[in-house]
Amino acid sequence: FCLLAGILPGFVIDSLSTVTLPLVGERMPVQMAQPWLSIVPIAESRSSYNGLLVFVFITISASLAAFFIHRFASHALRRGIAWGCGFPDAVPAAQYTAVSFAQPIRRVFDGFAFRSRETVDMPAPGALEPARLKVEMHDVAWEIFYQPITGAIDFATERLNHLQFLTIRRYLTLVFLYLVILLLVLALWP
Repeated sequence: FCLLAGILPGFVIDSLSTVTLPLVGERMPVQMAQPWLSIVPIAESRSSYNGLLVFVFITISASLAAFFIHRFASHALRRGIAWGCGFPDAVPAAQYTAVSFAQPIRRVFDGFAFRSRETVDMPAPGALEPARLKVEMHDVAWEIFYQPITGAIDFATERLNHLQFLTIRRYLTLVFLYLVILLLVLALWP
């Protein structure tokens, strides 16, 4: 019922208007008069919703995602003991940590988002020393988008840092010059 009410909300709003009219004294505008089964609570320009189109969009998006995942995903199957972590007994050393939760996400997005490299130092079978996992990560989004901006800001702030040590006379002269330049730009603006 909830799915149907979300897809076709106009029917539900019009049927509930008989309940809200005696309680509140007002009712929503008649929704069945709207084209394409849309609902318009206030004005069409301000807020409108078409549950059927949202449902169609979600269905098409989910179908395309499932198709591409099944078409291009790896069919290799890995088997292992669930919750085993390599130890037969549940001890604190075998519990999940933040790194172990992040590892599958890191492996999925490794190719284009993180550029991580992990090195595993595995002891010989039967040895009691722990395995060592070393991960080197590069945040590609940070390196491409944010690092140039922060570099430019650092460069500008280092060059402009001497302005805070000006005397009052030089500071007022600088402000006056900036004001004159700004007024000239505004006067010459087409």
